Amino acid sequence: MKRVGRWTWMLLTLLLLLCTTAFAKTIECGSIELEQPVEVTLEDRNTLRYTLTAPIDGMRVQVEWLTENKDYISLKVNGDPPYNKKSIYKLEEHGEKTIDLSAALSAELPLTVRFVLHEYRNDEQEPNDMIPTELHDGDSVKFVLDSGDTDRFTITTEKPGQDFALTFSGFNYADRTSFKLSGIGTSYTIDGNGTVFLHAGEPGAYQFSLYMFYMSGDGEISRSMEVHLLDGDENELNDTKETATPLPIGTDAAFSIGGIGDADWFSFEAVPEDGQAKLYTLRLLDFDFENPEIVCYEIYAPDGTVVVSETAVSSRHTRVFSCSQQGQYAVRLYPKEKYDHYSEKYNVSIQRAALRIRVEEGGDDPYESNDTWLDAAYIEPGQLISHVLSSGDTDWFCFTASEDYMTVHIVSNSGGSAGIYTGQELAEYGDDANCIWGGDSNYKSFSNLYWKLGEKGLYYIKLIGGSSEAIRSTTISLIPPEAIENNDAWNRATPLYEDVTQAFDITAANDTEWFRITVPKGNQKTLLLDVNITDGSNSYPRQSVKYFLYREAYFENQDDGSLKEGTIETGPGPESRLNYWDIEPGTYYLLAKYNKSFDFFTRVQKLNICYKLVSHLNNNTIVTASPLKEREWQDVWQTGYFSIGEHKAGEIIQIQCDEGGSKLNSYIGVYGADGKEITSSRRANFSFRVPADGVYYLYVPASVKYSENESVRTTRVRYYTHNDKIGAVESVTMRPNESAFLDLWFSADTKLSVKSEVENLTYDLETGYLTTPDTPEGNADLVFSNGYPEGDEKRVEAVTHVIWSENPLSDISISNAPQSLPVGSSVQLEAAVSPEDYICHISWKSSDTSVLRVLSNGKVVAVGQGEAVITASIGEATSSVTITVTGEQPGESGLTGVSLDRYTLTLYAGEEAEQLTATLKPEGTEATIRWTSSNQTAATVSQDGKVTPLSAGVTVVTAAAGDYRASCIVTVQPERVRVTGIRFDEPTHTLMMGSTVTLQPIIAPDDATVKNLTWVSSDEQTATVSRTGIVTALSVGETTITATTVDGGYSAEIKIIVTAAAQLGDVNGDGYIDAADALLCLRASVGLITLTPEQEAAADVNHDGLIDAGDAILILRYDARLFPSLN
Repeated sequence: MKRVGRWTWMLLTLLLLLCTTAFAKTIECGSIELEQPVEVTLEDRNTLRYTLTAPIDGMRVQVEWLTENKDYISLKVNGDPPYNKKSIYKLEEHGEKTIDLSAALSAELPLTVRFVLHEYRNDEQEPNDMIPTELHDGDSVKFVLDSGDTDRFTITTEKPGQDFALTFSGFNYADRTSFKLSGIGTSYTIDGNGTVFLHAGEPGAYQFSLYMFYMSGDGEISRSMEVHLLDGDENELNDTKETATPLPIGTDAAFSIGGIGDADWFSFEAVPEDGQAKLYTLRLLDFDFENPEIVCYEIYAPDGTVVVSETAVSSRHTRVFSCSQQGQYAVRLYPKEKYDHYSEKYNVSIQRAALRIRVEEGGDDPYESNDTWLDAAYIEPGQLISHVLSSGDTDWFCFTASEDYMTVHIVSNSGGSAGIYTGQELAEYGDDANCIWGGDSNYKSFSNLYWKLGEKGLYYIKLIGGSSEAIRSTTISLIPPEAIENNDAWNRATPLYEDVTQAFDITAANDTEWFRITVPKGNQKTLLLDVNITDGSNSYPRQSVKYFLYREAYFENQDDGSLKEGTIETGPGPESRLNYWDIEPGTYYLLAKYNKSFDFFTRVQKLNICYKLVSHLNNNTIVTASPLKEREWQDVWQTGYFSIGEHKAGEIIQIQCDEGGSKLNSYIGVYGADGKEITSSRRANFSFRVPADGVYYLYVPASVKYSENESVRTTRVRYYTHNDKIGAVESVTMRPNESAFLDLWFSADTKLSVKSEVENLTYDLETGYLTTPDTPEGNADLVFSNGYPEGDEKRVEAVTHVIWSENPLSDISISNAPQSLPVGSSVQLEAAVSPEDYICHISWKSSDTSVLRVLSNGKVVAVGQGEAVITASIGEATSSVTITVTGEQPGESGLTGVSLDRYTLTLYAGEEAEQLTATLKPEGTEATIRWTSSNQTAATVSQDGKVTPLSAGVTVVTAAAGDYRASCIVTVQPERVRVTGIRFDEPTHTLMMGSTVTLQPIIAPDDATVKNLTWVSSDEQTATVSRTGIVTALSVGETTITATTVDGGYSAEIKIIVTAAAQLGDVNGDGYIDAADALLCLRASVGLITLTPEQEAAADVNHDGLIDAGDAILILRYDARLFPSLN
C-alpha cells in the first residue's frame, strides 16, 4: 500500500504541474517605453504581455535588470529570447512589438522584478541592421560586430565599371575571429588585415553587409574599414558577351581585372577559308614577374561552344587555337577564384594589374618534327605546349629534372596515351627501352598525371595518337622534392621523434614514404600514432593513403607481413586518424603510400604524422582503475577509470578537466565502489559531495590532439578536497586576448554566477577558461558568487584580480638546459618567470630547426648535428641558451647517393676531353668513386671523370660509389667543320608593331657542321625572338637581337626598331604625312625603290591595290590641308 501511495502522490504532483502549465494564460498589461524603468509582480504562472513601439527598422534593445532575481524570469520580445548572454533582442521592422514576461517553474511566487529597456548601439553606424549606412569615396568607419549583428552599408558609383576597394584593419597576431562580407556578387570571409577588391558594373547604388562568421565565446569584435572607388579599365563596361569589346586582329587592347565579379570580354572575327579550320594565336602580355596576377580565360565560338576551356595564367602567355566557324569569337577574362567549402572562403588574388590582349592570325605546331626520341623537342618545365597530336601522330618531348626525386605533373587535353622514359634507358636500348610509366603495349591516359622520378637528369615523354587535327595543350611541370623525399626505401626511412610532427606529401601515385620509430627498452608501451591531413578537398574520387607498421624483423624474413595497418582518406575538411597500438620495445618501420588506382590519383598534400609512447594501461573497468594523486594534473591518454581514493561522507571533491579551451566531448562520471554512478558533468570544473564513506572513481574520456610544432596534447584531469562554498586564486597575470585555465573551486550546491568589471574579460563555465580583453593592457576583478545580491547575508563570493599586458613579465630565465645532446635525444626545458602568477603560454623558438626542434611546451628534440640557440620569450622578456648536438660524422657507411653536374653530353670525335664532376650525398661523405664507359669505342673516361671522344657513337658514362650510381648519356658525333664566325647583312631592321620577320645570319664557313644558334632579345616587352629566329614586334621601341653559335660561341647582333602600326599615308614611318611620303610613292611606282609590305600598306592611299602617282597626289593634297583625312 505504501508503494501505491508513493506512486499516486508522484503522479498527482506531475499532473498538477502539467495542468498549471497548460492552463496558464496571457494577460494584456498595456505598453512600456524605452529608457523608462518598469516594475512587474508575477502572482502566478500566467504570462504578462506588454507592447513596445519600435520607431525605426533594425533597432535592437538591451535589458538592464534592476533586481538580482533575473534568473527566475523569462523575457521574450515577439516570442524570441535574447540572442546572446548580454540580454540583447532584435526588433527587426518598425512598429508595435510584444514583451512577454513569465516566471520560471523554480521561482517562488509572488515574484517582483524591475528592469529598463535601452536602445542598444555598439557603434556609430547603428542601427544599420536593415537600413544601410551610406558611404562615400574615401570614408573610413569603425564598426563593431557581435553574434547577432549585421552591419549594412551602401555606396553609389557614378561611372561604368567602377570598382570598390575595401581595406580592413584591426586584426592582430592572436586573432582567431572572422566575419563575412556579403553582397556585390560575393560572399567573402575576412580573417585578417588587407584589401578586398569588388567589381560594380553599371552606375548605381550597391549594398553589402558584414556579419560575424567565427568567434570563440560570446563577445564582440571591433574593426575598421576604409572605402575607395576606383575607375575600371578603358574598355569597361564589357562584363558580358553581349557587351564584348571588338578586338581587331593584330591589335592590342588593355584590360584589368578590377575585382571579384569582374569579367572582361573581347570579340574578334575569324575567317576560315574554304570550310577549313584556321589557326589563330592569343597573346596575354605585361604580367609583373615579381608579383604576378593570376588571370583565367576561356574562348567561345560564334555558336557558344567552348573552344578553349578555363586556363589560368600568371605570366606572358601564348596560345595557338583552331577556329572552324566563321563569325565573332569571344574571349572571357576573369579572376581565378577557388571556393573552399569547408572554410566557406574564397581564395582569390587580385592585383588590378594593367594587362594587354592580342589575337593574331596564324600559328602552327612549333615542335614538329618531333616524332622520334632522337628529335624530341626540349621544353622548360611549366611552359604551356600548344601542339597538334592527331590520330597516328607521335610527339616526343624531353626535359631536365634538376634535383633527385622530383615529381612530374602532366596536364593535357591531347587524348591518346603516353609513356615516360629516362634518357639513360633510351641511350642504352634505343627503341627497345622500357618506360618508367606506361609501357610499349599499354600506354596510359595522361590528362592529369603525377609520377615521381628518380635521379636528376634528362627524361623523355612520348605522346601517342590523339583524335583530331585541333591544337592541343599540354603542360609538363616539375614539383620540387620534399626535404625527406629520399625516404622511399625502408633502409632510408626518416626518423620520427616522439611529440614532433613530421610533415609529408604523397606527390605521385608511385610515391612511398618510410618512417622509423624507436621504442626504448622497458615495459610494453602503447603507441599513439596520429596521421592527419590538414587541408580539405572536395575532389572526387577521394584520395586514400594507407599506412603499415612493420617490425625490423620483417626485413630479416622473420615476419610474414605488417604488424598493424590503417587508412586515411581526403574529405571536405581536415581529417585525422588516431591509432592505439600496443607494442614491445624495438625498432619499427612505417610505410605510407597511395591506396587506389593510379588512373585517378591527385596529389595528396599536407599530411602529418606524429606519435606518443605512453604506459600501457588496462583501466577499462573500476577494478583495474589507475590511481590519481590529489592536486596533481594527470594526462589521460586512454579513456578509462581512475581512482581518487577513500573519502569521508560530507567532503566536497572538486573535479577539474582541462581540454585546452575546448568543450568536453562527453561526460565525466563519478562512481562509487559498487559501480553505481553518483553524478556526471560535461563542464570542465564541477564538484560533488561525498554521500558515504568509501573509495570513489572517475570515468574520464580522452581527447588526444596533434598539431604542427605543438606537443601532443590530451585531456588533463585532477581533483582535490575542500570545504569552501566558493574559492579562486587571488590574482593572475596574462597577455591580451589569450585564454588559460583558471583554478576555481565551489561546493556542489552552489549555483555559480560570474561578473566582470570589464565587458570583454570573460570566464567560460563550460571550458573553465579565462579570456582577457583585446586591449594592450589593463586590470580588473572577476567576481564569482552564488547569485545573491550584494549585502544579502546569503551571498558568498571569491575575487580573482586579473592583470593583462603585452609585456607582462619583468624577468624570464631558462633552467635545466644541457650544454649538449646526442642526436635523437630530448630534454624538457623549464622557464622561471616573474611575476609567478603568470599563467599563459611561453613562446619557444629554435635558431636552426635542422639541429634542434622545440615544441610549444619547451620540449627540445635533437634532430641533427650542429649548434642552435633556444629562446623563450613573452612579449619583450626573453631568455636564451645554446645547445650543441653531437653525433658521428658520416663516412662511406652514411652514403645516401651520388649525382653528376650533367646528365647529357654531346662531343665530337678527335676533340678535347670534357670534365664530368660527381658529388656525394650527404655533403662531407668520403667514398671512392668508380668511373666506367659502356662503349669505349665511342669514348673513354678516366678515373677523375674526364671523357675523351674517339669515334661516332653513343656511350653511357657512370659514376658509382657504394651502392649508388649516376649516369651521363654521351653522344659522339663525327669529326666536324668548326664555326669561325657569324654576322648579319644589316645592322638594323625596322618592324611595325604586330609584324614578324625571320632573321637569317651568315655563318662561316658555309660547310660548318653545327650551325645551331641560340637567340636572345634584350627587351622582350618590345620584341620576342623564337628559337628559330622569328622576331615578333610587340610594342614601340628598340631591342637588340643576339644570335650565338652553339659551336664556338660566336655572336652577332642586330638592332630591331619597332614602330607604331602603319598609318595610312605615312610611308616612311616618321609619324608625319608629307611630301617625303609622296616622293617614296613616285619612286616606287617607277621601280627606283622597293617598299616593304608595311610601307606598301601605308602607301596605297586610294585602296586600288597599286602604288602610283594617284597615291602621291592624294598625300600632297592632304599635306596641303585640302581635305581633313585620308580615310
